[in-house]
Amino acid sequence: MRNPTRRQFLFSLTALALPLPLRAATNLVAEIPARTQPASPPSPAVKLASAPAAAPCLLSASWDDDMLGAGLTTVVPIALPGRGHGIVPLLNGQAIVVSRRLGDWLAKIDWRRGGISKLIAAEPSRHYFGHAILSPDGKTLITTENNDENGQGVLGLYAVDTLKRLGELPSYGIGPHELIWMESGKLLAVANGGILTLPETGRTILNPGQLNPTLTLIEWPAGRKVEEYVMPDKSLSIRHLACTHDGTLGLALQAEYTEAAAHRDAPLLAILRQGKLRLAEQPPGLMGYGASIAAVGNQFLVSALHGSALARWQSDGQPLAAINFPRPAGIASDGHQAWVSSETGILAHYDAGANTLPSLPDQSTRRWDNHLSLAVT
Repeated sequence: MRNPTRRQFLFSLTALALPLPLRAATNLVAEIPARTQPASPPSPAVKLASAPAAAPCLLSASWDDDMLGAGLTTVVPIALPGRGHGIVPLLNGQAIVVSRRLGDWLAKIDWRRGGISKLIAAEPSRHYFGHAILSPDGKTLITTENNDENGQGVLGLYAVDTLKRLGELPSYGIGPHELIWMESGKLLAVANGGILTLPETGRTILNPGQLNPTLTLIEWPAGRKVEEYVMPDKSLSIRHLACTHDGTLGLALQAEYTEAAAHRDAPLLAILRQGKLRLAEQPPGLMGYGASIAAVGNQFLVSALHGSALARWQSDGQPLAAINFPRPAGIASDGHQAWVSSETGILAHYDAGANTLPSLPDQSTRRWDNHLSLAVT
């Protein structure tokens, strides 16, 4: 049962709709070479220099000691009742922030004016798992959630305008996380991480050694399971999804081995290509934790958070040289170029033809969460 005081606190935050001041960060450019050797944090000798870089409006959640917030990366974040995770951009300077698993709130923010315009609590016996996506007509928000009564995953359906809950569909797995359109308006791909968690035990994994990570393809709006793909290695949790121009689906993985040493060279990427799911070829030393994934043309980018590198692959699963980058977190892509955030506060630009990550000017220095989104302007 939820604490009524916390529920009251959630709704009291809707009053925080005041404009917030700009906070700029020092301009840095991380001219970091590509590498093929095992990942390790960049040395203090990495060359940093200032350089101009045009940046779009980027949205991210952040989790600093002084504030848990979200909003534009160029200003002080909008305060939230807990740590946010995925952000869904909307029209008219708005966005929806999903609370980090096991989350109990969903917020609509106005990033232009700097406040929360709508805040709801999760339904009884339901918790959010950090991600959501819009229906093609922009009217329905589809979230990944947990059914706390049986531990099964569900997709929550909400009216975008009001955040009123409309119903739910099964995710056909345990611990659904990110979801993506394979065919717009027809077919959803859902990453079921296979990790069982419940609110009374927090983020503690309740099925260690017995994970069941799956990728399910679901017909929209009927909710019928069209296909299911099972990871052969049950310790590789499917977390995040992206699709390249040629239609290959990339699955960013997070290793959950019981022995820490097994994470060092653990796979970060699986691909679904021509109807077959397989692991991509894995460079050594990237530490087995894919925080985020994005596609640029026919390249996959995966933020190897624990390996301090931006890992790269061609869509056929062949690896490219990883690029050193301290504690990479979120990746946003427009399909032709990308932007990468770091837990250390850096935001950088990625060009598929370059082997450097020049940092962006005039950004707020925050501990960025694992996801970065392009705002709709």
